[in-house]
Amino acid sequence: MSRLGRLDVAGYQAWLAEAEFHGVVHVAGDDDEEPLTIAMGLADRAAGLPIHPGTRFGIASTTKLLTGLTVARLVDRGVMRYEDRLIDVLGVDLRPRDLDERVTIQHLLGHTSGVGDYADEYDGPPFETIWETVPSGAIRGPRDIVPLMRDLPRTGDPGEAARYNNGAYVLVGLALEEMTGRPFPELVRGEVLAPLGMTASGFWAFDDIEPDLAVGYLRPDPEPAPGSPAAIWRTNIYAMPATGLPDGGAQATASDLVRALDGLVGRGELGAGFLTTATRQRMIGPHAVSRVEKVGYGLGVVHGGEGSSARIGHSGEDPGFSSRCWAYTATGERVVVQSNVTEGAWQPFRRLDELLSAAGV
Repeated sequence: MSRLGRLDVAGYQAWLAEAEFHGVVHVAGDDDEEPLTIAMGLADRAAGLPIHPGTRFGIASTTKLLTGLTVARLVDRGVMRYEDRLIDVLGVDLRPRDLDERVTIQHLLGHTSGVGDYADEYDGPPFETIWETVPSGAIRGPRDIVPLMRDLPRTGDPGEAARYNNGAYVLVGLALEEMTGRPFPELVRGEVLAPLGMTASGFWAFDDIEPDLAVGYLRPDPEPAPGSPAAIWRTNIYAMPATGLPDGGAQATASDLVRALDGLVGRGELGAGFLTTATRQRMIGPHAVSRVEKVGYGLGVVHGGEGSSARIGHSGEDPGFSSRCWAYTATGERVVVQSNVTEGAWQPFRRLDELLSAAGV
């Protein structure tokens, strides 16, 4: 039974207003409950356009959940196997030179591949600085990342340890394209978005003319360098690839992400038959535990929290976008928090999680 009916909604809304939240909070509870949706702030600060429940946000690494679901669907149909080796799928021109021949699709999805990461969150530079040397406008698909990964050394042996890896998901996207002959965004639309009714989600480029896409914003630098302009808000147009990739950057509404969670857990009319029980269980896992993040990894899934806060799904942080997308395993709530401000979702989600815990099981 969900805790939505016992949630202190008024207190939470006041907290969000005081925190100057820009984004959407969406909580789906039991099937007979009306979902809670809170939308506030601006989708476009220059035009003064408000955020509304149908606003589409960049979902950063929550995209990995969509990639994992796409693979799971193809596994169910026998198009591919989790045991497929990357070396048997990708030609030498598309794979890292230092690739261990034992690396499988499961290693890549479960963050245990040991491949070098073009966006290494442990030892690499901040993500936005990558595009100061590589034109972000030229990054339109996973193949465009290949030059950034070809010469990276491996970080370990496959299966040795869990190490969060963005580049591994780019390699999964390349493998999907090679095995199916279809572009990655088209695959996700056909295998995940359309079957789950996620009609407002997709992979739109920054220079596409598409309605209801929130503009992503970088917070003002609290200590601007001497001689630089005063602290100002900036958009993320030069801090992100032009088009979303298998490791991050898709766009979605909050209600669409609930549909993705329903597909993951097998809930509702569309989610119940989305995956077979065996593939769903294998995707969810966990198969490895990160000693750094202290979380468990499935195959496109992260396990977080414990007790009444135990949850599965995926979070995401990009310059200008922040996402939390979780299904609570004990009580059934599906919670999505989205923001078009750098790191704008994590504190509102943490506060919501505290209020759900206070509401009791």
